Amino acid sequence: MTDFFISYTGADQTWAEWIGWVLEKADYSVTLQAWDFLPGASFVVEMHEAAQKCERTVVVLSPAYLSSHFGTMEWATALAQKKQLLPVRILEVEPTGLLAGIIYIDLVGLDVGTARSALLAGAQGERAKPPAEPSYPAHTIPRLPLDVGSLPEEKIPEPGPLPEGSRMPFAVNPLFVGREDDLRTLARQLKAHQTSAIGQVEIAGVTGLGGIGKTQLASEFVHRYGRYFEGGVFWMSFAEPAAVPAEVAACGRSLDLHPSYESLPLDQQVRLVEEEWQRPVARLLVFDNCEDESLLDRWRPRFGGARVLVTSRRPRWDRALGVRAVPITTLPRAASIELLRRFRQDVPATDPVLMEIAAELGDLPLALHLAGSSLERYAQASFGQPGAYLASLRQGNLLDHPSLQGKFSGMSPTKHEIHVGRTFALSVEQLEPGDATDELARSLLARAAYFAPGESIPREFLLKTVPLEGDEARYKAEDALSRLVALGLLEQGEGGALILHRLVGELARELGAGDEARDAVEETVFVEVSRLNKAGLPAALLRWQPHLRAVTDRAKDREDTRAAELCSELDYYLGMIGDFAGARLYSERALAIWEKALGPEHPDTALSLNNLGFLLRSQGDLAGARPYYERALAIREKVLRLEHPDTAQSLNNLGALLRNQGDFAGARPYFERALAIKEKVLGPEHPDTALSLNNLGVLLQSQGNLAGARPCYERALAIRDKVLRLEHPDTAQSLNNLGALLQSQGDLAGARPYYERALAIFEVRLGQDHPNTKIVRNNLAALCSPPGGETPDTPESQG
Repeated sequence: MTDFFISYTGADQTWAEWIGWVLEKADYSVTLQAWDFLPGASFVVEMHEAAQKCERTVVVLSPAYLSSHFGTMEWATALAQKKQLLPVRILEVEPTGLLAGIIYIDLVGLDVGTARSALLAGAQGERAKPPAEPSYPAHTIPRLPLDVGSLPEEKIPEPGPLPEGSRMPFAVNPLFVGREDDLRTLARQLKAHQTSAIGQVEIAGVTGLGGIGKTQLASEFVHRYGRYFEGGVFWMSFAEPAAVPAEVAACGRSLDLHPSYESLPLDQQVRLVEEEWQRPVARLLVFDNCEDESLLDRWRPRFGGARVLVTSRRPRWDRALGVRAVPITTLPRAASIELLRRFRQDVPATDPVLMEIAAELGDLPLALHLAGSSLERYAQASFGQPGAYLASLRQGNLLDHPSLQGKFSGMSPTKHEIHVGRTFALSVEQLEPGDATDELARSLLARAAYFAPGESIPREFLLKTVPLEGDEARYKAEDALSRLVALGLLEQGEGGALILHRLVGELARELGAGDEARDAVEETVFVEVSRLNKAGLPAALLRWQPHLRAVTDRAKDREDTRAAELCSELDYYLGMIGDFAGARLYSERALAIWEKALGPEHPDTALSLNNLGFLLRSQGDLAGARPYYERALAIREKVLRLEHPDTAQSLNNLGALLRNQGDFAGARPYFERALAIKEKVLGPEHPDTALSLNNLGVLLQSQGNLAGARPCYERALAIRDKVLRLEHPDTAQSLNNLGALLQSQGDLAGARPYYERALAIFEVRLGQDHPNTKIVRNNLAALCSPPGGETPDTPESQG
């Protein structure tokens, strides 16, 4: 038999463990789920036995506990078994029902030493008589009231009562999670100018996407900081401009502004309230869902002690209004998981399915709330388990899922729309049909939906998806983007980039005009990626990579030529960065499409054969690569001509394959023929000519002909230095190969600067882990090895 069983929710585990530790240190015995329920045991059985084998049950009182189904079962079971309950209040909350009749230990607002003493005194059943004589009441100094000057900026206070006369329609939300930094930022901003009675009123704005939790953050701020505004808190809805005067007038009912206030005309009530707001009394005015700058300008106090907190989808405001925006984004992943667990505390926080659900919903608070409601409602059903719920989310359009349409949600803490799609649609409906800027905004939104969800879209890439000719069109396009940002449909990222939430993207694709938006994005991505691939600069594609993957993955199941082109470009890019296994999937898919769409002897089919051969060779499968190379060469010699650059490419690659197999004599005529074609067709100073010179040099060096290899390397480097640039990866390759040649000749001092220059270029252009970077790093390290050490590597290029 133990002294105490501690009943708590997952949200209050840290409190439960502290309480358990203090009790055990005082020689009480304690049963605590986090300490005593072992992996593999039955949660229900363990809970039943713990409740039966204890003398008393400690109830960790908080808003989360009172809304917990399991918590209710635990304390009700204790009462039924005639066990003594010992409630310990850790947050501002008032018990109801049977719990309301039990005196609790109150730890709210106590420091650690006082809290420890209060807990142990309650556990021992001690009288609350103080150890010393109380002060004589007449000499007691009254406690000063809280004011905005003492508003804490770092430590976030617990929820507390609001000043008398406040107007606040929403209760504390026990499901609120995260946003600590945002609360602190609001506190700092609204505390500013705390001593000024005349001057600009401080205005803070909580801005962001619909469903992101703007109103809930403002509500949480009110409940935690509202008591510091001695003049009260006054919450008003600005969603309907025509109804704002009535909202303002309602604030005056508790302010004793006139003996017959209720009978006055509306305009006189409004005038009295506005006059009161301009007094030097600290009040907090909340303008919820204020989207119109002129509306804010009309109702904000021009002077006085009032502070204004605005919630809006609009991220930018006219500077004359003095709004200091606090843009909020989606929840951090840990907070998303915590929110889901508020509904399903039986699911461990470490369950990877919760992370996947949060990712699928883009960490949007509204969507997470609806998902959690569904998981809680159907907790006993097989389809209500997290894994089954995740699978159902992935079966079709996310916005069509019943849970995200609010069908299982219960009530909204802030009385807002609880249908995710409709929340976004309210913003889209603000785009006026027939208005040129708004029509362009719709087009840009539809195109943004076909980029990678949730990733930064480079601004110039999105603008390239619509035809823009002349300065006027470009100005209009920027205005259209600003319109989307103002409506909360796009988020402004770093460097002018734009971010579209994945759930907004679902809606935008539904509203898009057929395949026009998709085709425009695919065309833009293909043209830009093709240009960068041909330049041989994979680092320039880094910020494009998520979009190239997303666009290609969406297209690859089709069988048209654009799908094949995208697969080929992604295949080439992944090959450049050394992800040969990842590239192979796209290479094989491109080949299958080309063969079906264009036939087995088309030049584009030959290109895919060549690329697949390169990937197999790069992975060491030389025997598997050879038939692809040979088939590509046969097609090109037949369909193109013997002296075509593509024919030279196949010759080069077959020569490289034979060289890898150790057939140096067989490889040489392929390299020499490829070089002759390129010199004749492309010219002696073309980068492809340099490539063939480089590869011929590699072969000669492999044969031990160092004197013959050196002029090939030097000429290739001279061409690349002149035609490309000093920082190009191909230039680095020539530097590495010259260094390797000098090392093989015993000139270690001469080799080092070549290796060092090559390594610096590869690290910047290709990254630390690229195969070419590793080759040069190994070659440089080999300079310090004893004689007879590792032979330097001189890789040839793909043709």
